[in-house]
Amino acid sequence: MTFTLRVTASRAVWIAVICAATAPGARAQVVQRNAQFRLPAGYNFAFYDTYPDAARSFYAAHFAHFGIYEVLYRSGPGDSAALGRLERMIRDYIARPPRLEPPAEIIAPSWAKIAWRTASAMDWTHMLHSQLYDILTDDRVMDKRAAGERAIAYYLSNPDAFSTRGYGHAFMLGGGPWAATFSATFPSLNGILWAYHWHHAAVYEALMEPDAASRAAALERVLGTFRDSVLADPPRSMPLTAEIAPRFSAMFPAAAHIFDNLHMMHDVVNDIMADTRISLDQKGTEIGRMLGLMGYRGQDTVVPPETPAHAHGHMPAMRPPTRLPDGRWLPQGHPAAREHDHERREDEP
Repeated sequence: MTFTLRVTASRAVWIAVICAATAPGARAQVVQRNAQFRLPAGYNFAFYDTYPDAARSFYAAHFAHFGIYEVLYRSGPGDSAALGRLERMIRDYIARPPRLEPPAEIIAPSWAKIAWRTASAMDWTHMLHSQLYDILTDDRVMDKRAAGERAIAYYLSNPDAFSTRGYGHAFMLGGGPWAATFSATFPSLNGILWAYHWHHAAVYEALMEPDAASRAAALERVLGTFRDSVLADPPRSMPLTAEIAPRFSAMFPAAAHIFDNLHMMHDVVNDIMADTRISLDQKGTEIGRMLGLMGYRGQDTVVPPETPAHAHGHMPAMRPPTRLPDGRWLPQGHPAAREHDHERREDEP
């Protein structure tokens, strides 16, 4: 019996397109785009519903991160006019936040083609941000630690979840020759991003207050401080979550490290995209390499780089988590961790 395969002209065109897209060296490799929805729970969206101004205040940050990637991909770091227009848009969104937050590939469609897994991992981690804000907001959640740990465990079921290890600023400063390119080249834009890293953590600490009225007052102070002080005089280094939110980080040390690694990956992508020595094809490969190093799946075998001697002297080096006498762990940068380490050194013979 003989079978004949009939290929129409239109099918031939699609076959050619697919072959071209999957050919070695093609800039936008075909990647299977699976998606995972947030953990179903009654507390979902409680933060947005209860504190809409605080919830919407984050959206300019996410637009800034992915907008920078897209401009650097499309125009390159030499297009100061395009980057200037983007900064004005970001500052306008800070003053008048959008009502909804689009995903990464809506803001940065071209960049997402070379780094879709990284874009997906960032969006997935922003979802964990949202769920932990919801848990801390919703007074119907009686055991917030248990609910938060369940949300974190669900987050870690995604293959592109970020690591729960505390790497400090190791990959930002020692991940490759591109390290610190963006902060040195675009200090004004970088200042906005680091101010927002402070903002994310400060909102967590405000939500640790015991009742709705106290939380609302604390959030108002955070929003005011962010607008009036932190944006005007941004941090000189990327803030670590535990430094800004010690109570939150003591309750959820794994989340504190996850968010530090997310923020560090944002900075890593900025540096890679801003480095003119790296071609667009190489940028996607290098971003993917760094995602693998900073992911949860491989954290037990990854050896983070040493902070180079020439790096910013005021930026903290890697600080491992601290084990307390009762068996609990405090994340890197936690004030109580530093006090405990000092007491331990004094007790040593």
